[in-house]
Amino acid sequence: MKNKELLLLLTFMLPITSCNQQNLKTNDVVFEKQNIVIDSFNGLGVEWGVYEDTNKIAKEQWDRIYSAVKRLNPKLVRCMTNFDWIVKNFDSKGNDDINDDTWEYDFTNKYMINCCEILDFCQENDINVAFGVWNVIGNVDETKDEWKMIKNTSADIRWAKLSADLLEYLVKIKGYTCIKYFVNTNEPNYTGAIGASKNAYNTYDTWRQGVLNVRKAFDEIGLNDIDIIGGDTTGFNGCMDYLPKIANNLNDVVNNYGIHMYISNYDIDNGNFMNNLKSMFSEIKKIDNKLGVSKDMIIWEAGLLDGKNVQTDCNAYIANYSYGIRMADYTIQSILAKINGVVYWDLDDGMHFMYNESNATPKEWGMFSSLNDSSSLKQEYRPWYHSSTLLTNLLTRDCKIYKATTAYDDTTFRCIASIDKDNKNGGFVAINRKSEEVTKSFVLKEAINNTLNKMYVYIFNENSLRLDSDGFVVENYIIDGSLNNITNITIPANSVVVVSTRRL
Repeated sequence: MKNKELLLLLTFMLPITSCNQQNLKTNDVVFEKQNIVIDSFNGLGVEWGVYEDTNKIAKEQWDRIYSAVKRLNPKLVRCMTNFDWIVKNFDSKGNDDINDDTWEYDFTNKYMINCCEILDFCQENDINVAFGVWNVIGNVDETKDEWKMIKNTSADIRWAKLSADLLEYLVKIKGYTCIKYFVNTNEPNYTGAIGASKNAYNTYDTWRQGVLNVRKAFDEIGLNDIDIIGGDTTGFNGCMDYLPKIANNLNDVVNNYGIHMYISNYDIDNGNFMNNLKSMFSEIKKIDNKLGVSKDMIIWEAGLLDGKNVQTDCNAYIANYSYGIRMADYTIQSILAKINGVVYWDLDDGMHFMYNESNATPKEWGMFSSLNDSSSLKQEYRPWYHSSTLLTNLLTRDCKIYKATTAYDDTTFRCIASIDKDNKNGGFVAINRKSEEVTKSFVLKEAINNTLNKMYVYIFNENSLRLDSDGFVVENYIIDGSLNNITNITIPANSVVVVSTRRL
């Protein structure tokens, strides 16, 4: 055993004293009932989109994908497809009346098979799904644009018809009740970047009309329970363009404020991300006081900008432990800002490709890659898969999440605690961003009904992460104790420590 690990173990084994018998000090981390941040958490999840080329994914790879998602245990999945992949035999009937257009669907091709593979898993494993379509049908070259939907974007009445037909097939015919949300086009505010050309004509007004059309089409076929995500916009500027308008004039239509956030390392490291989220949340709540009560704000795409190659849409840093530490920090900052759910971008390199005239290259931003054989390092679970697995398994759906009573001015330390809805299990996450270890005393003052008095301790950094023979994260130590007693913990430099009353 390394000296530092021995020190950590001995620190955990210090005598545990009731919090009522010891005066709490500045360095104590106390979680109290009145400091609940979220009283019923939606959970954490991952982008798991419809695979663009099923021919690249063999049965053995599907099995590995299922194994990875099962261990990750997400409670939210964002699953996106394209209408172009399932629509066939478009017939304009020789006139310009889009209400008179007809078409057929192919619900048996490789794209729909991929789609159903994912939805089958989500249905069987109690995962709530945000389902949607990347872009409208069409081509920005008007001479090749048979559908002529580009300039109308999702306000085109055919978009609502297509959306209703697809959701009716998936929910009513196939029985995928796991689909809880609909994404009414990806990032409608994202009009100026590479790959965003199909949004070039989008505005808030066209997007809003599309939402109204889709809501009407859904309600007419009995899909009243499907929530349309409000915005699915990206970046603070884009979100603050759309979200106040949604809060003002789509209040009765939209029940979920959906955002995408790709953040710089700098803004994660100094806590600017959390402060900006808090400000945005507060501004929207001033308009819609249901936010944080009966409505949620969820990050449906979460990632880091540093390391991104715009041309390839890959991130060079995803193989680094620092990416995992920062994504854990990202998650805690989001929750402390009352974001009720975070969905990581993304699961698997095998889902999406960049296409050019000669070949297709995968967008490497996943927790692993299903494209490579077992000897490839790129197929291994990347470090941030393991840090994410700890969080997705601790911060379960419907759990209560607490912030610390003590106010910390030090931006190098962040923490939250959680208790499952049955009050039998819980734990906490603590992140030390300093270049040296820190020791703090943790106690949860709301009673937890766990009689086993065991705590499983996980340490995430390059030197301490432990994996089993299947490549999955396992605990570093098991210690005797209760969350309701003061426990002194030494957290190594630049590390994430997760403590849970059950094995994660």
